[in-house]
Amino acid sequence: MTTRIRTVLGRGLRAASFLMLCGLPGMSMAQDSIRKTPLNETFQRLTPDFWYISDGWSNGAHQNCTWSRKAVGIGPDGLTLSYLPPATAGGKALCGEIQTKPRFLYGTFEARIKTQVASGLNAAFFTYIGPVHNQPHDEIDFELLTRYPSKVWVNRYVSGKDFGEGRLEDLSCPINEAWHDFAFTWTPDSLRWYIDGKLVRSETQNIPSHPMKIYFSHWGTDTLSDWMGKFEMPAAPVVMQIKSLTYTPLGTTCAFKGSITCAQP
Repeated sequence: MTTRIRTVLGRGLRAASFLMLCGLPGMSMAQDSIRKTPLNETFQRLTPDFWYISDGWSNGAHQNCTWSRKAVGIGPDGLTLSYLPPATAGGKALCGEIQTKPRFLYGTFEARIKTQVASGLNAAFFTYIGPVHNQPHDEIDFELLTRYPSKVWVNRYVSGKDFGEGRLEDLSCPINEAWHDFAFTWTPDSLRWYIDGKLVRSETQNIPSHPMKIYFSHWGTDTLSDWMGKFEMPAAPVVMQIKSLTYTPLGTTCAFKGSITCAQP
């Protein structure tokens, strides 16, 4: 299965499940709004009017766990999203995902992440909008395929197409040994990805143009082994940690200490 098919299937099946089980999130005026002010989220709690927790479904047969509130928590270092094996989750594997209710357009998105590793798991920070929102499928990705502890998959989609350009970028040290800062700056004419403050990729064609929600997710697969690695059921929970998330709107710089926008012209 190609990466394009994988993502389109995953997002599309998420949409179908959402419609059947939970109704559409983000249908109120407040939830459909576009955030235009800076955001500094340190995950002391998940504010219900801002965050939606995925709960009670999976994205399809390629996902071997069910989204559950039980897999989402707040710890000393912020947000935790866990892959919970059946032995610790009551008989079936559970996994965690959250998404913003507001949408975001151009600007700089930054997250500090650390995760335990296991083959067949994906710890992701991305923006997405799609058919479930009555919009084309646009997406900007950082995906930690933890079969590769020292790499991260970087990609984007425009109207469901990734142009075959998804690729792995190097980390300075394994994601389970140190926190890493992942960021992208999105403008109408360009998209730039940064790892620990260093520019690793830049695109000036095929740029997403629709306001998107921000997602964090942690899930596993039995079938996408060519991409995510052969799955091996962990003996204990595998935990992804997100210490912070910031958003700096286009036209604003250095709203937060340490932001990559502080060093940009």
